[in-house]
Parts: sequence; structure tokens; C-alpha cells
Amino acid sequence: MAKTWIVVAHEAGARVFESRGTGGGLDLLEEIEHPLGRARDGEIDTDRPGRSFRKDSGDPRRAAMSRSEGPHDHAVAGFARDLAERLHQGRVTNQFRHLVLVAPPRFLGLLRQSLDTPTADLVIGSLNKDLARADEAELIEQLAEVVAV
Repeated sequence: MAKTWIVVAHEAGARVFESRGTGGGLDLLEEIEHPLGRARDGEIDTDRPGRSFRKDSGDPRRAAMSRSEGPHDHAVAGFARDLAERLHQGRVTNQFRHLVLVAPPRFLGLLRQSLDTPTADLVIGSLNKDLARADEAELIEQLAEVVAV
């Protein structure tokens, strides 16, 4: 039987399950905590953006540099990359043959962007839902939309 991993993730952590096959339920393989996913920008980084000289006008005064990504967003994107790396390692060590991703839309997008191509090719389904607190029965019910568990 081909192993299927089901990753249920959100900004503050992830759970990795293995499907036991149709009607067999799920085995929890790993829980990954990411406390910075719950933190606010001010709790992560108290630095203000840097300053730069205005090049276009010859004005010697300095202007504040904008911050395109806040500290929280940066931490969440880093967690998505770390999780993608964990999935990459699982793939190269043949721990799974198929992958299902479950996460809120924004985090699911970050995770998909972070996956390398061979790992992304193993994704057989995904759910744009926050099921971080869901128990096994609820997960199985929700997963019925994309995979038989």
C-alpha cells in the first residue's frame, strides 16, 4: 500500500498524519509547534525599519524605508519553508508516496510556494480549511472531499 501523508497546518504549527488506508483512520506521526505564529509584530521585533537617503531629489534628509513584510509574516513564511523542508526530507527518504495538504488559504499558498517540484508533484489533494483543532473523526469527515481515509 502506498503511504499517504496528510499535513494539517496553520501559522502556529502542524500535525503530520499517515493514512492507514480506506476506513483505517489516521496515525499521528509528528506534531510541530511554531509559537511565533501566534505572536504579534511587536512581540517578535521591536526594531523600526531602517532609513535611507533620498536619491532622486538630491535631498540630504533621510527617509524611512518601508517594510513590505512584517515580522509576523516573515516568521510564518519561514515556518512554511521549514515545513516544506520536512516534507522534502520525508520524500527523499521514501516515507510517503502521496501527500495531502490542509491549511487556511493564506498558509496553504505559502506552503505550496515553498515545496520543491518533486514534492509538489506528490500532492494528490488539498483543503483550504483551518482544521488545526479538529479531532481525528472531524478530519476524516472533512478529508472525504479529497481522499479516502
